[in-house]
Amino acid sequence: MFFDEALRTAQHLDDYMKQNGKTVGPLHGLPVSVKDGFDVVGHDSTLGWVGEIGKRAKSDAVLVDVLRSQGALLYVKTNIPQSLMMSDSYNHIFEQSINSFHNELISGGSSGGEGALVGARGSIVGIGTDIGGSIRIPANMQGLYGLCPSTRRIPWVKSGSREYIVPSVAGPMTNSLSTLEIFMDAMLAGEPWLFDPVTVPLPWRKDKAEKSIRPLRIGYYFEDGSDVRVQPPLEQAVRKAGSALSQAGHEVSVWDTSEHKYAYELWLRGVLADGGTRCQNLCKAGNQPLIEGMLVGTEKDRLNVEEGEALAKEIREYQKKYLARWHESELDALIMPVQPYVGFRPKEWVKSSQYVGYTAHWNLVDFAVLSMPVDVGDVDVSEDFQDGRGSWKDHKPRNESDRFNWEQYDPALVRGMPVSIQIVGGKFGEENAVAVAKAVDEALKTLPT
Repeated sequence: MFFDEALRTAQHLDDYMKQNGKTVGPLHGLPVSVKDGFDVVGHDSTLGWVGEIGKRAKSDAVLVDVLRSQGALLYVKTNIPQSLMMSDSYNHIFEQSINSFHNELISGGSSGGEGALVGARGSIVGIGTDIGGSIRIPANMQGLYGLCPSTRRIPWVKSGSREYIVPSVAGPMTNSLSTLEIFMDAMLAGEPWLFDPVTVPLPWRKDKAEKSIRPLRIGYYFEDGSDVRVQPPLEQAVRKAGSALSQAGHEVSVWDTSEHKYAYELWLRGVLADGGTRCQNLCKAGNQPLIEGMLVGTEKDRLNVEEGEALAKEIREYQKKYLARWHESELDALIMPVQPYVGFRPKEWVKSSQYVGYTAHWNLVDFAVLSMPVDVGDVDVSEDFQDGRGSWKDHKPRNESDRFNWEQYDPALVRGMPVSIQIVGGKFGEENAVAVAKAVDEALKTLPT
């Protein structure tokens, strides 16, 4: 937290307005929080590593620079898990982040500090990062809108780094869709591509973000072929959104996910490819243990240069094939669950064998995805939808991750907690995802209460 610095900046913005009769930019005076990984001059970027304490940033990250140029007010950095590779936010420095609605549940990760702060209305816009769900999972667990863009749409040093076979992205988390859209328009008006060599010169396209006046073609699925069944409220969110769209006159059809299991294997190989070397070195530098449950590679996962290049080629072939399928389908968007579970108690991730393929697939193919909350209320776990899977109550676990997820579900514990859907807009389809979210929102309002 750097409140004193933020107050001085706020005073400077007030003085500028008084003297010039205009704002610095479209984000003038807007408080914006950022995940710990973003450099803010004069402050640490520890990423949860004890050995990084005291190594203050000598300059702002490009995104921070652009936000300042548009008038945004930076005032706080937020918590993350050690290494970022966990859907919880716990480390040896700041310890555990908890859910903004329930102090017995986690806020998600790895942008869990942002999720908790924005969810508690302590920030209007929070900037997270996402390599396999790290924006969308905390957004889901706090009932927020979270945008995971295609790589190179928003400036983030790791989006263009050669060391990452599957690169991460940066994106906003907000309490409303309109706030997210205003932020994206204003931030991209700062032309970040003039300062970051890998960011594409693509302003916010307002026309593409408008709600369509024609019927949409929407694909959906409840399961992604992984044999990890999502808990009932998450399935019900997709079912409710799909039903609302259909009743509003849109075309809704099932999307085949038979290749997604293979894609998840590619993603895992990519994110584990360094064999855990970076984490091992950072643990040694800070004389700290590695927190259990991280998605961190071991020696068996290590790829040499040739193996890494071969994997990158295999991923590119999958991307090309999936992109072609996307265009051939002529879909406007896909909707699906965000994750298998509604909520975890702190540190349960360690023993969960948890699965993140519902989110990670879209990082692998580099499609833009938006999470949006859907209110589902109480769900009947004994209901059988006659699709061959039976009811949740009578479900027979298919593997270890599925077993843990099934046994862990506690309706009383998570009653009233928010759940979301993902809206996939395609490659550089950020505006498209927003436009479809508007159609979903309108359709949901027509359903009987």
